[in-house]
Amino acid sequence: MKKRILACAVAVLAIAAAFGDDWSSSSYSAALKGTRLSLYGVTDTVRPILDAFESDTGIRVDHLTMKNGEILQRLKNEAESGVAIADLWFTGGADTFITAARAGLLSPYASPAAAALGKDMKDPEGRWFGTSLTLVNWVVNADLIAEKGLRMPETWDDLLQPGLRGEVSMPDPASSGTAYNVVSAILQTRGEAAGWAYLDALIKQVPFFTPRGSDPANLVVSGEAIVGINASNGDRDLEVQNPHIRLVYPKDGTGWWPQPVAIVKGTKKEAAARVFIDWILSRRGMAVIASTRKAAVVRTDVAPPEGVVDIKDVALFPTDFQANAADREAILRLWAQHLGK
Repeated sequence: MKKRILACAVAVLAIAAAFGDDWSSSSYSAALKGTRLSLYGVTDTVRPILDAFESDTGIRVDHLTMKNGEILQRLKNEAESGVAIADLWFTGGADTFITAARAGLLSPYASPAAAALGKDMKDPEGRWFGTSLTLVNWVVNADLIAEKGLRMPETWDDLLQPGLRGEVSMPDPASSGTAYNVVSAILQTRGEAAGWAYLDALIKQVPFFTPRGSDPANLVVSGEAIVGINASNGDRDLEVQNPHIRLVYPKDGTGWWPQPVAIVKGTKKEAAARVFIDWILSRRGMAVIASTRKAAVVRTDVAPPEGVVDIKDVALFPTDFQANAADREAILRLWAQHLGK
């Protein structure tokens, strides 16, 4: 028994020596070098992260990019066929991950690295974990604000200024995760009655709801709107590249969601997949995400790169992502009714 304990201790020390103090995994062994994992995700910007993981571990990760709904449908099809093609899922909407977890499509894992994550940043049963954050902000045309003598919006009620009637751009909650997050967050924080009363007033400020989440920012930059409800990784590139633009994080709270990572249930490469989870949730993995994606990350002990907002300086709405996922269809039905008022 003592020999086995000593052997485990030596193995852990070897891992720490090889990869530094910022990450380790009890699932890692030299035998995993050369393993190839398959990953589904919604963006190809993760490639540098996967390359860094391969450099640290010798484990290759091939990735396929598609939309949230397509990933979910693929996982359902693979589960029904009994053949899991993907080993990992990284990036996408938290509500979609929750739907997949409820459908039994994700494999739970008690990663020791997850202890550094806040309870809102992970599934309580270890079926998904947050990595970088998507933060809702406002893109504001400062020139038009000054020209019309309006005050720079700082709170959600400021969007209801009479001078902003027809000047607020917002995506359609039925097609945009950003907009749905805003609607559900307002309802959760203000309550049903006050929440819908606010949303009714906000609807009157918006001339039309755009099909894509990126549209409002473009409209504000071009001067076709004064304020746009937007989402970003926390970077300030839009502000830097456009001197007339200001990025505002509401003082009374804003919507947000984590970009999760999960192990797909049925993978035949569980050990290598667990190494990936341990690595990406570590300080080392989070630092790579922050620098390569220029993004705010869920670990508060990882300093944001230059030009990225520190999440400790942003008021985040308390958000029940489980309710977000469960109530989506009902909320969207009510939204359609309120639009028709």
